[in-house]
Amino acid sequence: MELKTLRSFVVLAEELHFGRAAARLHITQPPLSKQIAQLESELGTRLFDRGAHGVQRTAAGDALVVEARQILAQAERAAMIVGRAAQGEFATVRIGFNASVLFMGIERLIQAQRVQLPRLTCNWKEMGTSEQLDELRRGGIDLGFAQPPRHLQGLASFEFGRPKMMVALPVSHRLAKRRSVSLSSLAEDDFVIVARDLAPGYFDLTISACVAAGFNPRLSHYARHLLTVLGLVAKTGGVALVPRTLAGASIQGAEVRPLQGAQPELSYSIVWNPESPLTVLPRLLDLFGVPQNCALWTPATKESMLR
Repeated sequence: MELKTLRSFVVLAEELHFGRAAARLHITQPPLSKQIAQLESELGTRLFDRGAHGVQRTAAGDALVVEARQILAQAERAAMIVGRAAQGEFATVRIGFNASVLFMGIERLIQAQRVQLPRLTCNWKEMGTSEQLDELRRGGIDLGFAQPPRHLQGLASFEFGRPKMMVALPVSHRLAKRRSVSLSSLAEDDFVIVARDLAPGYFDLTISACVAAGFNPRLSHYARHLLTVLGLVAKTGGVALVPRTLAGASIQGAEVRPLQGAQPELSYSIVWNPESPLTVLPRLLDLFGVPQNCALWTPATKESMLR
């Protein structure tokens, strides 16, 4: 019992007219008559009565039309599932991210993925930028949200945000009550920072901003992640430059204040490996607002969902 024959049977069962049924099936009447005759022979019973009053379903035909519709619907569902599986919709995507991305509207991306690709499983793992780049190159993760340097050595990226930098101070700091703070006024303070091998973009921006303000920062405390930077500011009395997105982190004992004068910006990008075998990756990148044919380093060319 072939699916093609069942489809022809269902159409004839609905039309009860060989000519109209053949037209719907885009075939001529003789092939349709042959298919129905073969089906009746296979089942050993008549499915239609053909008389002066036209074509009528028999009791056997009434019973088969119910089952045939279910079989055809199940076959279509199976084909759809196979197609989606081939496109990667049932895959698991491993995503690395910097903690500060949590404060940049990432929930909109997660919601869009759940609506548009509901069968896709996304596993999120907090990682430093350098860790993400290493894992992308060796296939340990499929996508990253990081502060990458400009030279990515074979990885592709799309810039999705440039939050301004602010200064984090302990609540006991002499400038903690100021509405804004000049970076030069922190020349004698101990700085908290993430080591360059973990976050080269953030480290370099901090150093260059301090040098532009007239001093070399005294790097005294090191964290692995930016949220930990705020925690160390609160506990050690050190100061730090952090992206504006962390102002909403609410770490007890730390205050975040705008910088006076020039306000450096920290670049955040979606990063991936163009050689990734993950079938669904292009669809996911498109969903996340990455333009097609994105170059190895492409500043944002359209409004990102994270802005």
